[in-house]
Amino acid sequence: MSKKIMIIAGEASGDLHGGKLVTSLLQQQPDAEIFGVGGDNMKKAGMELLFHVEDLAFMGFTEVIKHLGDIKKVFNSLIREAQARKPDIIVLIDYPGFNLRFGKKAKSLGFRIFYFIAPQVWAWHQSRAKKMASFIDRMAVLFDFEVDFFKRYGIDARFVGHPLLDGLQLKLSETGFRRTFSLPVDAPLLGLFPGSRNQEIDQLLPTMLQTARRLREKHAQIVVAVSQADTISDAQIGDHLAGYENIAVIKGAAYELMNYSRSAMVASGTATLETACFQTPFVIIYKVSSFSYFIGKRVVKIPFIGLANIVAGRQVVQEFIQENASPENILAEMEKCLFDDEYRRQKKEDLLRIKQKLGAPGASEQTAKLVLEMI
Repeated sequence: MSKKIMIIAGEASGDLHGGKLVTSLLQQQPDAEIFGVGGDNMKKAGMELLFHVEDLAFMGFTEVIKHLGDIKKVFNSLIREAQARKPDIIVLIDYPGFNLRFGKKAKSLGFRIFYFIAPQVWAWHQSRAKKMASFIDRMAVLFDFEVDFFKRYGIDARFVGHPLLDGLQLKLSETGFRRTFSLPVDAPLLGLFPGSRNQEIDQLLPTMLQTARRLREKHAQIVVAVSQADTISDAQIGDHLAGYENIAVIKGAAYELMNYSRSAMVASGTATLETACFQTPFVIIYKVSSFSYFIGKRVVKIPFIGLANIVAGRQVVQEFIQENASPENILAEMEKCLFDDEYRRQKKEDLLRIKQKLGAPGASEQTAKLVLEMI
């Protein structure tokens, strides 16, 4: 009898890592039946989608509250599906606001729970780790310091390294990349990475564009390009670009843009680690609704918000948060990242150390093995 595996990822980054995990699971267990919540990457890898990640892609307290009814419908539907199809194991990928509740409910119904990409409770709600121990059977973590943290609460945590290391390959040379997107051959390139959620685009892209405009007023040779995630529509990007000239939009080549950019502005999240791995000097920008920030500021227990800095254990990359994320404040740092050779050299060395702390490639294969061992 084939093994049944239910997987739930709730956003674009989870779909990216989930796609690699599904591929590894089917390589190791070709007859496995895999279904759940994911995106295009997980579907292409061979998973049956019950819901798309876009159905759950809400960011911040106020945004989630507005969509609670929709989220509850998805939650209840997935519980019914699990009861009907009886998966041998349920794999939860990141997305703690939804997945921790789902895991607790599913465990009460007798299902085995595997968590891939640990909720960052060490940062914002450490008391939750004790509750998690009551329903998580095994966890695959991305950062080595997480093993000791979760084991203190009795959770079987295994360090597998970061799965992004498995997929950092470039498909285009710099010449091919610039030719494909009609970018000048020798001009310094500034990459904008405003995120993969609709709210992130609306909150962050205007600031990034305004900063880029000011930079080009002083340095006319700069070429600006915006990375558009698969989850973001052309119309939404187009609305923000109205009134701006000569801004390239890059789809399907985010890693090339990260690697070939001289500097970048990056939304807080996994993209900060990806940019660090390419050793491209950058800044981190983070904005949410005032209410979300008010609540978040009171529960976050660590001094940094960017994953690159959290892994480094110190501020390697400048963070511009909420009201501080203004073009006036960001401009000077961006000029140093673009044109100060000694500053850039030191940044590149620091970013290389961050990459080295992420472990070795093969996280998806190791995680798949840990999942299948439990069945």
